Amino acid sequence: MMSNIYYTLLTDVGAAAMAYAAVNGQPVILCDVALGDGNGTVPTPTKSSTALVNEVYRAPINSITLHQDNSSWYVIELVIPPDVGGFTIREFRIDDQAGNAIYMGNTAPETKPILPEGMTRDSIYRLIVETSNAATINLVVDNSIVIATHQYVTDRMDEHLADSDPHPQYAKDTDLDAHANAVDPHPQYAFDTDLNAHAVAADPHPQYLTQAELVAYLQANRNMARRLYFANI
Repeated sequence: MMSNIYYTLLTDVGAAAMAYAAVNGQPVILCDVALGDGNGTVPTPTKSSTALVNEVYRAPINSITLHQDNSSWYVIELVIPPDVGGFTIREFRIDDQAGNAIYMGNTAPETKPILPEGMTRDSIYRLIVETSNAATINLVVDNSIVIATHQYVTDRMDEHLADSDPHPQYAKDTDLDAHANAVDPHPQYAFDTDLNAHAVAADPHPQYLTQAELVAYLQANRNMARRLYFANI
């Protein structure tokens, strides 16, 4: 059985970082991807590798997502702008915040042209890495440089169209129909019948004294005042 020619592996430094993260609950933070041309040949990365043979481009990670077919795989995306190129990609590394090579890999030669050579759009470079514990990996993304790729936009639009309620801030037709057909769609407001009953009620405001009750109260208190006055003479 032939071994894989092109592959990605977790370096010794990366394995130590992952082990530490699993024990201490402090995830490894991946932030950059570096590409190299291998000085003209496809290199063979090893776990002890700490640097590319010949680095030609480096940039922050644009996005990271779980692979749709394997929950242990992460797809790391790098965007190369059209004005960067003139080299052939044969190797790559994925670094943490401290600049340590956590993953190293090689790839089939892929030429990255520049504008004069006919490249007129961003190139998307996707790498797949594997981890046995998703909690040990974190990602730093600089939102000021993140680019929404065509595939990302397509995926989000498909999700939007498939959503039964993509705009929960708006009312559905069924909600409006239910509102229109409700016996009392606005319970916070009074019906005409409520207002009429209020108007003809003998005592619509029981929290207040009626005129008769007020007169009786004042009369009673006036008589009491007179009795107290004469009692003190």
